[in-house]
Amino acid sequence: GCDVTVNNVNVPSTEMTSILITKGQGYVYFFSMATSFTKAALGAEGVGKDINLIVGNGYAKGHANLTLNIIRESKDIRELFEKLYV
Repeated sequence: GCDVTVNNVNVPSTEMTSILITKGQGYVYFFSMATSFTKAALGAEGVGKDINLIVGNGYAKGHANLTLNIIRESKDIRELFEKLYV
């Protein structure tokens, strides 16, 4: 199993897959609006998994400045960004 599992799939009912592949005392990070936290909590309890369930909200202090600085400082990333979005 995995020590850390990150679930960012925008598809419902993937909670148990993440829980089942995570080792006991491991961590599952959920970063998706499709996540049912009721399914995750009750599912982990139902299969007897003592794991840490963490809900990510997508916010990190300073994220906007960090992103802009990466685009400003990296020619390759800036060119890719411009190709995809400009």
